[in-house]
Amino acid sequence: MKLNICVRMTALSLLAALASCGGGGGGGSSVQTGPDVGPQESASPAISWYSAAQPLVQRYCVACHIDGGVAPFSLETYEQVYGKRSALAFVLESETMPPVGFADLKPAEARLLLQWLADGAPQGDASQAPYRQIDSSFTYHGDTRAIIEKNCVTCHVDGGVAPFPLDSYDKVKAVAAAAAFAVEKGTMPPWPPTKGYSRFTHERALSPEEEFALTNWLAGDLAEGNPGDYVPPPKEEEVGEINYNLKMPMPEAYTPILRPDDQRCFAIEWPLDKFAYVTAVTVIPDQLAEVHHVIVNIIEPQDTGPYRVANGQDGRPGWNCGLSGGLAGSPLPRQIGGWVPGAARGALPEGTGLGIEPGSLVVVQMHYNTLVAQPTPDQSTILVATSDAVDRPASGFLFTNPAFLNPGGMPIAAGDPDARHQFEVPARFLALLFGAPAKVTMSDTWAIHTGFLHMHTLAKTGRLTLIRTDGTEQVIVDIRDWDFNWQSTYRLEREVLINPNDRLRLQCSWDNSAANQAIVNGVQNVPKYVEWGENTGDEMCLTNFYMTKPQADYDYSYSASVHIETPAYRQRFAPGDLVPLALLFNNFSLHEPGEHGDASHEDSDHADVHEGDHGGVYEGHYYVYLDTDDDSAEHLTAWDAKFFYELPENLSAGLHTLRVSLRGSDHHALGVEETVEIEVVDSSAAESLQLIDVNDWAMQSATDDTYSAHRPAEVNCPDNSWYNEDGALEVETGFCNYLSLAQPSKTALAKGNSLHLVLWHGNLSFAEPAQAHVAITIDGHTAWEETVKIPSEADIYDVRIPIDFDAPAGSKVEYHLHNHGYNTWTLLQLEVER
Repeated sequence: MKLNICVRMTALSLLAALASCGGGGGGGSSVQTGPDVGPQESASPAISWYSAAQPLVQRYCVACHIDGGVAPFSLETYEQVYGKRSALAFVLESETMPPVGFADLKPAEARLLLQWLADGAPQGDASQAPYRQIDSSFTYHGDTRAIIEKNCVTCHVDGGVAPFPLDSYDKVKAVAAAAAFAVEKGTMPPWPPTKGYSRFTHERALSPEEEFALTNWLAGDLAEGNPGDYVPPPKEEEVGEINYNLKMPMPEAYTPILRPDDQRCFAIEWPLDKFAYVTAVTVIPDQLAEVHHVIVNIIEPQDTGPYRVANGQDGRPGWNCGLSGGLAGSPLPRQIGGWVPGAARGALPEGTGLGIEPGSLVVVQMHYNTLVAQPTPDQSTILVATSDAVDRPASGFLFTNPAFLNPGGMPIAAGDPDARHQFEVPARFLALLFGAPAKVTMSDTWAIHTGFLHMHTLAKTGRLTLIRTDGTEQVIVDIRDWDFNWQSTYRLEREVLINPNDRLRLQCSWDNSAANQAIVNGVQNVPKYVEWGENTGDEMCLTNFYMTKPQADYDYSYSASVHIETPAYRQRFAPGDLVPLALLFNNFSLHEPGEHGDASHEDSDHADVHEGDHGGVYEGHYYVYLDTDDDSAEHLTAWDAKFFYELPENLSAGLHTLRVSLRGSDHHALGVEETVEIEVVDSSAAESLQLIDVNDWAMQSATDDTYSAHRPAEVNCPDNSWYNEDGALEVETGFCNYLSLAQPSKTALAKGNSLHLVLWHGNLSFAEPAQAHVAITIDGHTAWEETVKIPSEADIYDVRIPIDFDAPAGSKVEYHLHNHGYNTWTLLQLEVER
């Protein structure tokens, strides 16, 4: 929904509009006007200024209709709006305000304002205003524009891979609700690695401060602010220009056929007739709107035969492929590059390169997604830079537990929601098998540069850990919420040294329950026994290494680290609350609490009085301090990664700082700490209440369906065509032609409350013109409904609906959706505001 958008019209056209409806006063109304005289109103009006009209006027009008603004009069107060109510009714009925291109007032919102005006524009009282506990001081230009440009605009541009352009103020406002949901859930920007372990270059993850600013601005009034306050985001570090001496387009254009995901491989002959090192690979997608990701592989000369046979075998360019482009029965391909939205430059680590033999084959795996794009011929191009020699030859290789590949070696039982497998491999074994291209022997130390994991669609989590001979464990990469569609190789910010006696541990987990099965042709698969296999329906547990000899004069030292995962930056608590602490440690092991007796230590007996360098200590416990940098101050001592810190009952409202300091076994400080700001607020503050739980929806029969007249003769809607997607209800209408869900309400509604609904849909398409119908009913009352033409572009509904009926907790809430075509609808939020 577009908010706070300037309505640009001349004073002459506005005066003409006012004249045609009787000026700025009575018009056709019999109610007296003026700041001191208002309409007679009931004690609890169904629709009032405070409950509905003020939020809409503020969002759509006030940015321009303000003292000194571009519009000729102000609409900031109830009295000012009341004085112009006839003009407001006229422009709403004629659909001339807000003008097309500047705002997108939804029909339901316009009807709401017109109903309010027809009821005499009652003011109500301030208690009916929707409650929002936010910091409203943020502006687009001053605070969030640079964040959006740095983290979002790479993909969210016209013609880009993402459906909603975010390269201007108006475009961001148009999808504010969906953006807020994605930021709060951590799904955008897409950055799968868990924050708090090893750091990577070009991380797309938001900082706590950025997330706080975006969340509050998106949930507030979306103030534009002063363009002069804009500070561009820092530029990426300048790098030398890459000389791409090889330009390799796909042999011919390919139009995706499988929808919404088509994974197709293409073979390109390696053009050089002598040995060379690849030093950079960059992919230039031809059709950004449909290219989801790209993997570039090298097939060794002796393994190229099956790939040449597969190419074009089904009469179309290339061949269908899963995995990263490998063929069943062939050695795993060697990945040399790739592309994902937002990918950085394509250079390999400076001074390194991957050797390629003449006669090799380049296999490019293209993953096309046409959920929000029409299939279009694509002929993407691969750019490669090569060199005759490099300082450090590299070996890039995929690796897993060889036993996993044997029948029964990696069993995932049917119905198992948490299947887990792991294995450890000695570093010297990897050097023995794969070190030759990097000139590394099994007795050498070597360096790794990347973190990588590969699994298939049933996967849940994955982790790669380095276990050093001194007992420390460094998590190289950890992914808690695996998404098959967001795979990448992550470049470590600092190379990591591997000693011959170190070990590397790979861990994977899968959800093979009935609820997590794929839908094929509208039918949900039944769970089956799964093990290692090439097909997407099988599973894998793979990692990738980019190995070189160590650099001379490079600092390969490592240190303990701690990351405060909970509480979040400026998370709100009341005095006396228990603050949940959730900490992530790397290169640091917590002792058992029993080794140290009482865990409270609420005194200063353990101040840091020990001298010397404690940087090489990797085990112990931690102290928690409140609002102090003094290590001798009162603190909490703890040995658990999850703990609770109780705030004082008399703690004043405002910002406060929690500090976590790592300690050795003798309580000395290691010089490793992290802080987080929290906000203490008055515990009596009101809050919005959730009306539903996304996991409680259940399908309704025709007898119970309020909209049974809409039901088609045959309803085909398997359970997994609608599902919980990161806390929202997502519906795939390509598999579900009609949806009628219900659940009991989680809280009561009363007259004068507001219902806050946030709902979005992707681009709607169908073979012929059609329409979609969506509705919410509560206790038999239709709270909101909308009819949408098909085809149409993606859209957001972010509306606050005044409630004019009472409904106790436990009342039936219905979600109705009737749609034609392969489209996606997502119900993000349904809550009561009092």
